[in-house]
Amino acid sequence: RRQARAHRDAEFGLIGLADGSAGLYYAWMGPSQAGMATRFRAQDLVGSDAVALARYYAGGDEAWRSLALAAMSAITASVHARAGYTPPVAADSMAGVTLIPGLQLGMIGNFPPLVRQARAAGVAVTVVERKAHMVHVEPGLSITLDPAALLSCDEIIATGAMLINDSLDDMLVHCRRARRVTLLGPTAGVFPDVLMARGIAAVGGLRLVDADAALARLQAGERLGDSATRYLVEAGEYPGLETLLARVQRRGEA
Repeated sequence: RRQARAHRDAEFGLIGLADGSAGLYYAWMGPSQAGMATRFRAQDLVGSDAVALARYYAGGDEAWRSLALAAMSAITASVHARAGYTPPVAADSMAGVTLIPGLQLGMIGNFPPLVRQARAAGVAVTVVERKAHMVHVEPGLSITLDPAALLSCDEIIATGAMLINDSLDDMLVHCRRARRVTLLGPTAGVFPDVLMARGIAAVGGLRLVDADAALARLQAGERLGDSATRYLVEAGEYPGLETLLARVQRRGEA
């Protein structure tokens, strides 16, 4: 039985399993996650079944979904380790997007460092947000609440937070003209099979290589640094969950 522990700090937290595997969660997304500090205390989650935590994803509560996704990410990391699989390290922070002047880059959720990088390369960026106060238009950048703006985009980088607010399928409708959609962020560390079946070309996230160091840095309010590595899994290169589970079984029998 997998044992789970949890830590909460500002926008990110960590759930770890007894085997050393861990997953990140994103919190403090507004009123829907208010009171996380009192609702989910680390000492109350110690000894929890990670699979049971993951099942809370089926509910509509976004705070519970955050924890459920973290549990799924930890379980995913555990299966990867048992199967001897390491997700490919991302070559850069742009999620496989080649920045060419004239490209129309779309984003679901604002990724400020990527926006700056794209604009510096002469790429126009359209960002779809859910927060009205972020709406802004200037040459080369449009931040809008209208997802239909994505219909003119060539490539789209989408936030994994859609897995928390359950907007993925609705947003993908507006991505149908893009040649590539990438899901990116710490909440995207789950098995990508279902995502790729929906047309996601690649999934990028953070792999915690040292859960104890990551936890200590979160507690100190520091960046994860070398306790985590950024990865990018392309749909055409991902072996699939069934193959990974078969590897786990073979390695267990060896």
